[in-house]
Amino acid sequence: MKQIKAHIAVSLDGFIATSDNELEWLPNEIKSILNEQYAIADSLLMGANTYHYIFDHWGGWPYTNKQTFVVSHHNTNVTPNCNVRFLINGQLEEINKLKHKTDLLVVGGGILITTLIKAKFIDNITIYTIPKLLGKGIKLFQETPELNLKFMESNSLECGIVYSRYNL
Repeated sequence: MKQIKAHIAVSLDGFIATSDNELEWLPNEIKSILNEQYAIADSLLMGANTYHYIFDHWGGWPYTNKQTFVVSHHNTNVTPNCNVRFLINGQLEEINKLKHKTDLLVVGGGILITTLIKAKFIDNITIYTIPKLLGKGIKLFQETPELNLKFMESNSLECGIVYSRYNL
């Protein structure tokens, strides 16, 4: 069986985006690190909000060479010829089937990450803690089950970002 991994940046007070879904507060160093992770991933998995944010803010679809799966309740695909497939019905069953075929990297999305944790689908998560307080915004974890994670590693970058990786 393949793995589902998540790499996500979070403010020191636990937010992954501002209240208006913006990511401009993220330092360029973390944007580069996350983009490197996306580039080496076999396939990408994201929610519809993240998919539309990337398309709207990055001037098109940057991952045309990579199979991308979007978890959504509606097919709102604006990139029909770009290797993007929407998972609309039976999303968890579809993700479970995909996990048998390809490694998946979750791109953004606290709701999706929480859903995958509850379903016991995520194998490991790397959290990049940005030394910034946003005060309010979109939390990484809205609600999660009680769960003991296995600490794998932690390190700090010169810019003050601390990353920690855990197996679930």
